Amino acid sequence: MRYVKNERGYALLVVLLLVVLIMSISATFMAGSINHAKQEQAVDVSNQSVAAAEMGVLYYSTDFERALDQIRQEVSFATTAELNLLVDCLKAIDISACDTQAERIAWEKDIDSRMKQLYVKKTLNKINELIKINGVKTQSFSETVANYEPQAWSLENVSYTDTELSTVNQALVNRIVDAGLLKVRVKVIGASGSSEKTLSSLFSIKIPPSFLNPGEVYNVEQKIIAGKEDATYNDIFKINPPTQSCSSLLTAVIAKNAVAPFECKMTGNEKLSDFIGLITAANTTPKLDPKDFWVHVDDFQQNVCSANCNNLDFLGTNVVVRADDTGATNNMNNLVNGNLVITGTLTANSNLNNLGKNLSKQSIVLKELNITGNIKNLNYTNLMVLGKDSGTDSRLYIGGQFQIDNYSRLCMDIDRISKPDLARLAATVEVTNSGSIVYYSSDPANVFALTGADAVNRTKLFVKRNDNYATFLLNCGIAIKSTQSVPVSSPIVSDTEFDFEVEY
Repeated sequence: MRYVKNERGYALLVVLLLVVLIMSISATFMAGSINHAKQEQAVDVSNQSVAAAEMGVLYYSTDFERALDQIRQEVSFATTAELNLLVDCLKAIDISACDTQAERIAWEKDIDSRMKQLYVKKTLNKINELIKINGVKTQSFSETVANYEPQAWSLENVSYTDTELSTVNQALVNRIVDAGLLKVRVKVIGASGSSEKTLSSLFSIKIPPSFLNPGEVYNVEQKIIAGKEDATYNDIFKINPPTQSCSSLLTAVIAKNAVAPFECKMTGNEKLSDFIGLITAANTTPKLDPKDFWVHVDDFQQNVCSANCNNLDFLGTNVVVRADDTGATNNMNNLVNGNLVITGTLTANSNLNNLGKNLSKQSIVLKELNITGNIKNLNYTNLMVLGKDSGTDSRLYIGGQFQIDNYSRLCMDIDRISKPDLARLAATVEVTNSGSIVYYSSDPANVFALTGADAVNRTKLFVKRNDNYATFLLNCGIAIKSTQSVPVSSPIVSDTEFDFEVEY
């Protein structure tokens, strides 16, 4: 048998063509994959540079806002110190520089003007500090080489020269104060490898319209003025409560057969909230005001509280609690719109927090205070501890934290209060913002001063003495009898009005 094997090389040719085709296709795919990988790497690097720039913007905006908040606090302290100079003038023997209303108004306007300038100067000083780190790189991610750096700081809404900015020129300060607004732009470069991204951020800072609050005053008695009878201790803690019921009183008031202040006694199961509702609903002209009513209660827990004594709202009604009422020892967190007089001791085994949180002024008047927990976030509240009828051992004790904050005052007659309690208070009380301590003593040698860190400056800023009892009461919101005194504005508590936007 004979076999024919003449294929003329076709099989080899086909195999070679297939090999070439497969290698070509593989090369195409490999080139595409390599190119795609490079593109992804470029995108990642670009994204890292954008993220780095964003991180830089966030860092500088947060740092700037923190600095502005610190500046606001510093200016608030400076305002208090300047107002104390006006108070010193009113208490001096020679008051020729402040004995007229026009002089006092001009004095306060000058303080306000200088505090605005101080706010702007401190802000410009902060900007100059930031300018010094232009071009300084900060690594944004520890595992990468990405970094960010500020490139330029500039003022947007006022004309200026570099010299005016670097020297904080007074003319530049005045232009910013007049504008009432400062816009600051910073450019931040984010870099990752060879990729760079520049973001521009614009900060807007509003200059507070005023650093004084003429609606919240501290009254200073001028020594040369005399003739008015002083209010007494017994004017606050009336010995004999009224006998008229609250329902009969309200009937007489609506019929215009009673004269304010209106006093009544609440007994049995009567509720203060129901009585306040009848006052506000009364169809009279002018409308009745709960602030004109003094309600003496037999049982604070029964007549005033509901399930508990938290979250009470008196709408300004004056509530008087007798000394032997054990119901007055309950917790009273979140009390608002209250004027509360306790003719004995307010005792709480827990906390007395968040008083005056609705920003409405209120007064709490006590003979003694004994709190084992905290008094925190005291706002818009005058807390008066006037002591027992006799002796020098009345309690003023707070076992935990005691924070006196915005527009709140602790008022105390230190002639009647226990010396150990005063010493503990001096070492532990925290006074911030426009909070203050006002005290009375008939003895010039008897003084109250804070202790601890920076005690001298803190005492000067936050502690005020009154030698006249009527002025002492008036400064703490109790004006039973008129007294001739001079009002001085308080420093205003202004928020840092700060905003920023980022341009990509």
